[in-house]
Amino acid sequence: MNKNKLNDLTFSSKLTGWYKKEKRMLPFRKTKDPYKIWVSEVILQQTQMITGLVYYKNFIKKFPTIQSLSSSSENKIYSTWKGLGYYNRAKNLLKTAKILTRKHNGKLPKNSKDLILLPGIGKYTAAAIASICYNEKIPVVDANVYRVLSRYFGIFYNTAKSNSYNHYYNISKSITKNISKMGEYNQAIMDFGATICTPKKPLCKNCLLILDCEAYKTNGVEKLPIKKKRIKKTKRFFNYFIIENKNSYLVQKRKKKDVWLNLLEFFLVEDKSLKKAKIYFLKKLKLFELKAKLISKNNKAILSHQIINVNFLSIYINDLVVFNKIKKHLKVQKIKKRRFKKSATPKVIDNYLNSAT
Repeated sequence: MNKNKLNDLTFSSKLTGWYKKEKRMLPFRKTKDPYKIWVSEVILQQTQMITGLVYYKNFIKKFPTIQSLSSSSENKIYSTWKGLGYYNRAKNLLKTAKILTRKHNGKLPKNSKDLILLPGIGKYTAAAIASICYNEKIPVVDANVYRVLSRYFGIFYNTAKSNSYNHYYNISKSITKNISKMGEYNQAIMDFGATICTPKKPLCKNCLLILDCEAYKTNGVEKLPIKKKRIKKTKRFFNYFIIENKNSYLVQKRKKKDVWLNLLEFFLVEDKSLKKAKIYFLKKLKLFELKAKLISKNNKAILSHQIINVNFLSIYINDLVVFNKIKKHLKVQKIKKRRFKKSATPKVIDNYLNSAT
């Protein structure tokens, strides 16, 4: 890394100059409202911009203020979030809104140190809110920042290391020590990383930093940033038993500290062997002499640390008395099919429901 370049104002000044001319005209760029900035940052975690914008506009329309969000039900928020995934984000939005209403007069704190104490607000989100809304002199650091800085300055540092955040944070602090508009710089480097200095096929020919970019000069653009870490993914096997009649399903809410917490699902038997899962289920309900028909096999739910193989088996029951007895026996709930389709469910179930209609 060329350390002399860290004190050079060329990088930050060119970046902010580019941003003023080329920034994307996004709805949350037209406001300094901390609530709207917060919601946009949370939604755009793990979400592509084109999808995130649709959800952002809908979310703000339904919950225009912290107070309206705080007074809403979890089900309504989950329903608005449906299809976006990572429902813990929505859960933390509600939890934080209630804390803000109860303890902070319905307002977000004005500094990153207090913001980061709230559920679901990490270092990046706290820095984004504090710098954009209050011009706090704190840089944002995430994958975009790793990528832009490592390429421009020629930083061969493994971003998978546990201390990589601090490493790039300190570099960012050095770069921005003379920046007066911190929020503008943070948005500039994020936009630049998202539109020009992209992970794959970066638009180097359109880059105003090309002449000073260490990675470009050494043909190392595609090699940076370095990220060497293997995440061992746990394999799991879910067998969903769709117990239904003409109008309703029998479903349950996921509990305990596991994936898809609080989302609705069909009755589940987790077992690698489909045969054993079927035997277990039928034995559990042997009084009713049921038959389970396999209707969809080997669906995949790929999460950050898990790969879940999902099978769907159908049990259709005409007799309402039997249907209700099974509901009581399994300790599950009955829900209208139309309502279930609008409820918050794991994406693999949502995909099944959409393909079945």
